[in-house]
Amino acid sequence: MSQFNDRTEAEQIRESTPSVSADEVRAFLLQHPDFVASDADLIAALLPVRDEGDNVVDMQQFVIAKLQRQVRTLRDIQSDLIEASSLNSLAREQVHAAALAMLDARSFESFVEFVTSADGLARTLGLQGAAICLETAGNAAGIGVPNIRMLEPGGVGRMIGGDMPYRLVANVHGSRGLYGELAEGVQSEALVRLDFSPITPPGLLALGGAGAEQFHPDQAADLLEFLARIVERCVRLWLDLPPQQ
Repeated sequence: MSQFNDRTEAEQIRESTPSVSADEVRAFLLQHPDFVASDADLIAALLPVRDEGDNVVDMQQFVIAKLQRQVRTLRDIQSDLIEASSLNSLAREQVHAAALAMLDARSFESFVEFVTSADGLARTLGLQGAAICLETAGNAAGIGVPNIRMLEPGGVGRMIGGDMPYRLVANVHGSRGLYGELAEGVQSEALVRLDFSPITPPGLLALGGAGAEQFHPDQAADLLEFLARIVERCVRLWLDLPPQQ
């Protein structure tokens, strides 16, 4: 009785399952050539390794292994791209939030406080610390605003490297001259040149990362440069400086 029921159920399954002809399968594969190429297990099943004897080398197994490696590599690249896209999206949101906060500052002092305090720009960007630096013009004194770090003439070029617009460094020991008491937690940093106006010496935006590779030389710097341009514009507006030519 049980065998009869099993046979009946099997027949019902066969009857309810749509039949696919060999021609239809072939047509589908011709229309979708990547269907097989993207499935390493299917490749191995369709192209089994043959035993041609001790004196014959079957190259098919090497072809299969190569295809499988290529498929795995493409999957890894896809995963990396998805992860990078997600991280870049998060960075954009952070930078946009920081830009709006700087533009909302009620005074020059509150703007500088936001950029340099641990609870301001650093927290918004997920960093350890941040600083604004300004070169002195010869023997001239600084502008006298607390939390702005003063550099000797030519200091920006020495820190960044000539006329480079920025420098990204991994695995560093944070400088107390830049980050103060937060320096011990700085393990990587981004140094971005600031050009406020034709009549002022150059400056520097220093961003200290808490991770050893939060900033690194291979990293894209477009968002960092955008952030620096916002800082420049805010300083020009508050100090009534002429724009760059």
